[in-house]
Amino acid sequence: MRYLPLLLVILAVAAAGCVAVRESVSPPAEALSGNDTPHRTATATSPTTPSSSPTPTTHPSTSGELSYRRDFAWTYDGDRWTWSLSIPKAAYDYYRGRAHDRESDYAQYALSEHDRLYLKGMIDRFRETGEDRGYSEADQIGNVVAFVQALPYTSDAETTGYDEYPRYPLETLVDHGGDCEDTAILAAALLTEMGYGTVMIELPHHMAVGVRCTDACYGTYYEYRGTRYFYLETTEEGWSIGEQPPEFAKSGMATIRPMIQAPQLSMRFTATPSSASASSVSYRVRCDIQNIGSGTAKGATVRIAALAISRGDGFVWPPEITVDVGDILEGGNASAEATVTIPRGERSRIRCLLSGSNVEPVELRSETFAT
Repeated sequence: MRYLPLLLVILAVAAAGCVAVRESVSPPAEALSGNDTPHRTATATSPTTPSSSPTPTTHPSTSGELSYRRDFAWTYDGDRWTWSLSIPKAAYDYYRGRAHDRESDYAQYALSEHDRLYLKGMIDRFRETGEDRGYSEADQIGNVVAFVQALPYTSDAETTGYDEYPRYPLETLVDHGGDCEDTAILAAALLTEMGYGTVMIELPHHMAVGVRCTDACYGTYYEYRGTRYFYLETTEEGWSIGEQPPEFAKSGMATIRPMIQAPQLSMRFTATPSSASASSVSYRVRCDIQNIGSGTAKGATVRIAALAISRGDGFVWPPEITVDVGDILEGGNASAEATVTIPRGERSRIRCLLSGSNVEPVELRSETFAT
């Protein structure tokens, strides 16, 4: 008689990304720099499974404070602006503890749901300013980008000890700066929350933002799925909508990362003997689930079963049990439990299959064991 405690872990990614395509991009009618805009090719990519998450080696001094106060200053359209912002330490610490290894889909940093309340306060201020000044859509966008451009450039290696450490928007604000992907993520988050269509533009060794304009915008743009997204440089002051630094204009290739939330579910399960008789052994199976992506995972269910290996890998010892888990919020946890009973003298595997309406299925199987 063998009683086997079982434990497995797996990660999976929601099927909310886009299929990879290649599209030719026509040059715009006019470039603000006065130079001809080179031909572009855009590639849309789907997110991939994250690996282990690095932990930053440096932190701002907490000193027991409940929030971080940061002062910002920038210039737009000849006006000098200053702004003081308070961000709760708990919110900042939440993002420091999240995964920072999603280089295959930087847009997910910008689309997190837990910072919407804090970003909304900033967005309301930008909107009020624009209304008071009679800003056009292009000016509204330009003012947000000018704010981001004024943040100091800091490399990941200098501030975190890691070569690559993409920051969530609140991290960039509290850290008072970052590198190109950090400021691009922040700008994309703000503009997306304001209702502007955006994409992230990944060039060789550089990251920028693309914005859809209904106003008359000119300059360098990338066309993705029939829409023109005008280039926004976020790492240095003075660049306007459609202006692309010459060193990046020479690359000719870009990966377009659409702003689509992608919940990511991880799961592990344990199976522990719960009872036994002369004819069978029962195992209590517990599946622990976490949403490590951005956005809510909808309608999660777990199907728990024992596979009869000796009768063919597809045969299930009845019954297969379905547990409705429901929606799992970003960063949230859930669990599902059921008992499976396996006849004596059989070789079996326990299987847990996690699915949902906006996530890829996650399937876990134990090693084969005998009862």
